[in-house]
Amino acid sequence: MFWKSFFFLTIIVYLLLSLPSILGVGYVIDWVPEATAFQKAKGYIGQGLKVNFLLKLLIAVIVALIASLLRRKRTSI
Repeated sequence: MFWKSFFFLTIIVYLLLSLPSILGVGYVIDWVPEATAFQKAKGYIGQGLKVNFLLKLLIAVIVALIASLLRRKRTSI
């Protein structure tokens, strides 16, 4: 049970940390007039998930570890 909640929380926190980058404006594909909406969406999502990967992953793992341990401690009492 601990591992399931840990991985789930890590993914959720990572996606939440990536959301500002995904919704940001100024990605290079904005300036290409022939780019389709799918290409723009793919570029935004790809860049949003890749930018500062290690920092976001480290923060997500720490937050998920703390939350999982607190949840485990709370249910065992």
